[in-house]
Amino acid sequence: MVGHKQFDVGVIGVGNMGAALVRGIINQGTMKAKSVTVCDLDQDLADRISDDLGVIDGKEASQVAASADLVILAAKPQNIPSLIREISYLIDADQTVMSIAAGVTTQSIEDGLGGQPSVIRVMPNLPAMVGQGISVICGGSHATESDFERVRAVVSAVGVCLKAPEEMMDPITALSGTGPAYVFYTMEGMIQSGTEMGMSLEMAERLVLHTVFGAAKLAMESDLDPTALREAVTSRGGTTDTAISHLEEHGYTRLVVEAILAAMGRSEELGRGR
Repeated sequence: MVGHKQFDVGVIGVGNMGAALVRGIINQGTMKAKSVTVCDLDQDLADRISDDLGVIDGKEASQVAASADLVILAAKPQNIPSLIREISYLIDADQTVMSIAAGVTTQSIEDGLGGQPSVIRVMPNLPAMVGQGISVICGGSHATESDFERVRAVVSAVGVCLKAPEEMMDPITALSGTGPAYVFYTMEGMIQSGTEMGMSLEMAERLVLHTVFGAAKLAMESDLDPTALREAVTSRGGTTDTAISHLEEHGYTRLVVEAILAAMGRSEELGRGR
């Protein structure tokens, strides 16, 4: 990212999302490899990304936290409280703490760290792995514009970055953070239908992947909204009309909405430590 002030990044947790962020900022030239330090409870994951990209393997969370201007907490939500206790004495007012843990509030992180830490909560999603993610950010009570600039530099390297009030983060987690899995699950069903109709698995997968990719690209580039696009290809009495009618008869839309609301509820539970 041209134009931003260089700073050191520490990533604690390099599973799917943590690794995607690291790969994004290195591959996009946002950061130099030697300005990024990583660690993970699974040392093999840290070794792998260090070997692949040349980033520094910090071994321990405390070493990563001590070395970074931007400390990224990419651990599982259940592990965040113990992680915060481990690094709290190392965080100072000049550092930015960025958390991608679902459900974990900025206030809970601030309280755990003590003092007046600059905390920014981020909800990314899995397409960040191919630079096509969408991340939503919100700031804690002590976050400044310079903190937001650091975070934007990282998340913009793996896709689109939006800002929202924190009270929307649980709904956002349920809709876009978890959203790719809903698409994959639908794709699984479509692929299964292909094989049940006599296609090879390879043929069914190829048809479904290109159909979903093309539909998403069309929806993003069209002046029409998804409802209008669906209606445009749904001729009364045709094959599409028959399929959509079957879905509607079985409460498909309501089922999707209720599933996403359930995901939001789980995000809220994680925020309460459950």
